[in-house]
Amino acid sequence: MKILGLETSGRVGSVALSIDGRIAARDIANAREQTERLLEVVDELLGAAGLEVARLDAIAFGRGPGSFTGLRVAAAVAQGLAAPARVPLLPVSSLLCLAQRAWRCERVEHSIACVDAHMGEVYWGEFELRNGMMCAAGPERLGNGSELAPPSGLGWSAVGGGFAAQREALAAVLAKARRALPELEPAAEDLFPAALDALAAGRITSPRDALPVYLREHTAWRRAD
Repeated sequence: MKILGLETSGRVGSVALSIDGRIAARDIANAREQTERLLEVVDELLGAAGLEVARLDAIAFGRGPGSFTGLRVAAAVAQGLAAPARVPLLPVSSLLCLAQRAWRCERVEHSIACVDAHMGEVYWGEFELRNGMMCAAGPERLGNGSELAPPSGLGWSAVGGGFAAQREALAAVLAKARRALPELEPAAEDLFPAALDALAAGRITSPRDALPVYLREHTAWRRAD
């Protein structure tokens, strides 16, 4: 199984290539480089593996929520690669990707994944480990810090840069978390568990329907990423 992953919803972007479970990954340092270098990094990974796009079994990409610019870049590149080669597309929640990274790196089984939405707001979602992979435990949300209600009970972790960007507004939530990991960013390799699950179930998306999920109307945006 050969899957390419693109994740550029946050401050640090990444590209990953999984070949039968062996993963090669590259980071892209900042938002400007994500726009300028995403295709270049894709070409580097495919070239190193001796693969053409048409030989991929699927392309996964972080569909958001997150940076509007980053989401558009990932979706556009995924569409542009997949359409001529007729490769299935697998959009994956970037919040789920973040929660999956927290499980992979820190063995966090229950988390609130939260990223900065600017304008005094955050995107967030609750995720739990089920059958070896992270799954959504509720809808993804957009709102100010006072709207984020922590899960009942102990044992969950606060994950993602939203907790750093809105630390004061989210202080009451952070106080109830077992631990906080505000430095974590979504990583492309953490798209693969959900992508493989979707591919096995036949939940693929056509290029024309593989769109970002903003949670906020683009016309409401007032500040550059």
